[in-house]
Amino acid sequence: MKRKIAVLLAAAVVANALAGCASSPGNAPENDGENTLTDQQSEDITIASTSVAICEILDALEYEHVVAVPETSRTLPERYADLETIGGSMNPDIEIIKSISPDLVLSPQSLESSLSEQYTAAGISSAFLNMSSVQGMYDAIDSLGELLGKEEQAAALHDDYESYMEGYATEEVEDGNCMILMCFPDGFHLIATEKSYVGNLVELAGGTNVYSNYAGDENGFVSINPEDMIQKNPDKIFVFAHYNEKEAFAYMEEEFKTDSTWQYYDAVKNNEIYYLSSDMFGMSATLEWTESLDYLKPILYGE
Repeated sequence: MKRKIAVLLAAAVVANALAGCASSPGNAPENDGENTLTDQQSEDITIASTSVAICEILDALEYEHVVAVPETSRTLPERYADLETIGGSMNPDIEIIKSISPDLVLSPQSLESSLSEQYTAAGISSAFLNMSSVQGMYDAIDSLGELLGKEEQAAALHDDYESYMEGYATEEVEDGNCMILMCFPDGFHLIATEKSYVGNLVELAGGTNVYSNYAGDENGFVSINPEDMIQKNPDKIFVFAHYNEKEAFAYMEEEFKTDSTWQYYDAVKNNEIYYLSSDMFGMSATLEWTESLDYLKPILYGE
């Protein structure tokens, strides 16, 4: 079964939307050209999810064969509420995953660099979903639908996405130049480009990222010197936290008040600083992305 999953991911799924088949068991046979699973086989794949957002996607696909979920303070879908947990999203417990022995572990692409080698060393079949943009998430949903025999459910979700975007026509935003900061509680921040999830949301909502087209890291973030940031002089500054939101926001609020550099920014002078809750603005796309766009719209358009 695991060999067939790896083959399908490599031949049919990864190319479309999954960021990659990070690993497969070291003793898996070579690809013999087979690239399909029967309906029964695909519906029986057992999955461990390291992400709440991926759990929500699997739930929306009505998939029953999820066997493990991440530890989280958030509410998991009811159908997965009593499953065994496998540690935090950023640092899942490899030994617990091995003991459960799922056919496939799914994680966000943003964690591929930190988890891929661990999965490979443990002989765990895994794949990383592109959750760094709304479009990427729905491409991943389409591919999961194909893999798991849930094409109908995936198509319905994709149709809802397209219908919403058709009704969310954006116009040119006056004073719409935006800078997006991801802040950390231990006293620093990074710039979010349009390749990050929050950057993608701001772009979809009609904002113009002043650091659009900058080469950031694999997750769409970049460190910029203060002099360059001043030259950009954004109309609005959006702030979100990588973790520990309360302390991270407190750090940025103090920075804006006490660091004289920030006083050169029109956004600071005009009190156009917006703190984005982690409930709607995180590292990875979620099915609640429409709420995020609805939140941004009045900020950008003044409605």
